[in-house]
Amino acid sequence: MNQRIIANLGFLLQTAGLLTIIPIATGFVFNETAQLIPLFLTALTFLAGGFFLNALCERKDLNIKSASTLLFLAFIILPLIGAIPYIHLDPFGSTTAMERFVNSCFESVSGFTTTGFSLISNPETLPRCILVYRSLTEVMGGVGVVFLVLAFFQSRRALPRLGGILGIENLNRNLKRMFFMVLAVYGSYILVFTAIFCLLGYTNVVATGAFIVDTLTGGFSPNPLAFQQYLFVVPQILIILLMFLGSVNFSFNYYLLSGKIKKIFSPEIVLFIGIMAVASIALFLVADNIGFFDSLFHVISLASTQGIYYLNISTFSSNAVSLLIVLMTIGGCAFSMAGGIKVSRLLALGTTLSQLIRIPVTKSSRQKKTAKAELTDALPAVWSILLFVGVLVVFALLFSTMGISFEQSLFEMGSALSTTGVTMGAVSVAMPLGYKWLIIAAMIIGKVEILTILVVLVPFSVKKFLK
Repeated sequence: MNQRIIANLGFLLQTAGLLTIIPIATGFVFNETAQLIPLFLTALTFLAGGFFLNALCERKDLNIKSASTLLFLAFIILPLIGAIPYIHLDPFGSTTAMERFVNSCFESVSGFTTTGFSLISNPETLPRCILVYRSLTEVMGGVGVVFLVLAFFQSRRALPRLGGILGIENLNRNLKRMFFMVLAVYGSYILVFTAIFCLLGYTNVVATGAFIVDTLTGGFSPNPLAFQQYLFVVPQILIILLMFLGSVNFSFNYYLLSGKIKKIFSPEIVLFIGIMAVASIALFLVADNIGFFDSLFHVISLASTQGIYYLNISTFSSNAVSLLIVLMTIGGCAFSMAGGIKVSRLLALGTTLSQLIRIPVTKSSRQKKTAKAELTDALPAVWSILLFVGVLVVFALLFSTMGISFEQSLFEMGSALSTTGVTMGAVSVAMPLGYKWLIIAAMIIGKVEILTILVVLVPFSVKKFLK
């Protein structure tokens, strides 16, 4: 393996090990000594593996292929090590060792990819240190790992193309500064919203803080029964706001907090808001017996791929379910916590279609050259859309062999690939092991991005592939 990848992977493992100290400290505070053993083992494995790999090689800049490989490996190795607490505690009630291992990997991957599927029937009963650990895996996957890679390891020559593949824009800035701004902005949201909810009467700071992290990153969320405590107007409005802030691009949040209001409404933001507005009206009209506010809440939740829900989606009409599948597939904005295709790629697709129309009628050679250059720049986004839809259909066909309808299978796999984490009931601890592995694969593919995986796996030039 490339020595650069090994060294940088070691640094990521070290960072994960240091962050795991937070739930360990929580365990000490609340005297949860029995649960500290797996957390110590997890932190030790992260740190020991990280120091070993980091000692082998010198950390250097990465080209596009090695950066993509690092990102892919991170979302395999980190969840594997991160599954240790679940393997030790077995909150799933597994009957065999293999089932315990698969369930633990499933839960860990769901956290690191910020999907939020859970095989734990009552996560609210988990020890506080494990609740903090679950939320911490979402921060590692939603903010820490990806932004660490972007901020410290990419070569500037590779960044523009990598940005096109990952759906992240403006990567040629001061990346270290951007990374710390990202942590500061999202950290501020977590602290402020946790304080507001505590003032509203949700005084269990650990549980409330974990819920805020879950909502912002789009990770684990309370089951519909446990969510009943938040079914009041003010908490729901705050949750909608938090889901929106987690799903819009970072530049929106940066300009909002810095007071540059005129700059926050980019074409991507306007289109995203427009999609949610139209979809909220459409869901209100096609779904039976739900109010407009309920429609708005669930549309924002699924469009942002945050995955919080309290209505029984399995009772929705076929048109309503189809609408929700489309929302999850589109997802949120680039450079955000949201998954899915990303709204920016829809804009790129629109650019591509307009250029295809313009090129034949363009008169001057300069105009034709400019149009063709814009078309080439938009091709990675077009490939991402086509591959996402193709993988979704194939995975849905495979998942439907479990004995459910293709529509329900399409919903479940769309939820996994877009890292939404909403289920109509098919995703549960009772699933056969093979289907759990299929969901695990879908969550990783959805988080890492399909083109990134192709960069790692295909033997020929990525540049040729994209062009």
